[in-house]
Amino acid sequence: MRIKERCSDESKIFIFLSAINTMQYKTKRKFIVSVSLALLLLLYLFKNYSSSVRVVSVIFGLAIFYFIDHAFAVQFRLRHYIYMFVVLLFGIMLSPLYYLSEIYDKVLHLLMPILGCTIVFFSVDKLKLEFKWKLLLTLTSLISILVILEIGEYLFDIFLDLKLQGVYIRDISGLQKYNLVLDKIDDTMIDLILGVLGCGIFSVGKLIFYYYKKV
Repeated sequence: MRIKERCSDESKIFIFLSAINTMQYKTKRKFIVSVSLALLLLLYLFKNYSSSVRVVSVIFGLAIFYFIDHAFAVQFRLRHYIYMFVVLLFGIMLSPLYYLSEIYDKVLHLLMPILGCTIVFFSVDKLKLEFKWKLLLTLTSLISILVILEIGEYLFDIFLDLKLQGVYIRDISGLQKYNLVLDKIDDTMIDLILGVLGCGIFSVGKLIFYYYKKV
């Protein structure tokens, strides 16, 4: 009798958790749909090819993030979707700012890895590992992503000449004219250094918070 009651209680708990999980995914879908509609409205107001590509890229990025969350049952929180949207917004949607200020790109390479580490650590934290290994796995994962992105930029520049590597500032004499203000190799190395530094800032903050909780 007690075994049946225990099984019944466990079933109720499982159903309850499943219901909560379903509600969370509905909230995430609503967030993605809301953001997508807002971006499509902006696309309608500012009709051009470049804006279309950026809008589609942001929506596609959020959809991929949701797919990973749902397919691998990571159960990201809504705040992680907001973090991802911020990364896509400043990295892709506002990409024309890269050609207006040489500092913009460097600020992103310092700050965005902090948000990336937050997302990755949430996933890694579910593993049965010691805190130090979770933190190390987070750092190596993010640094690997940074390197892969730089390789991607190199390949896009080789085949499509998108001017992703190197820092270019738009020339005031014409919209399609750009001045190279930072060499491609220097730009890549500085980006990686800033990215690693951003990961380091996250690590220090996480260590302080971890040991503060233990005290």
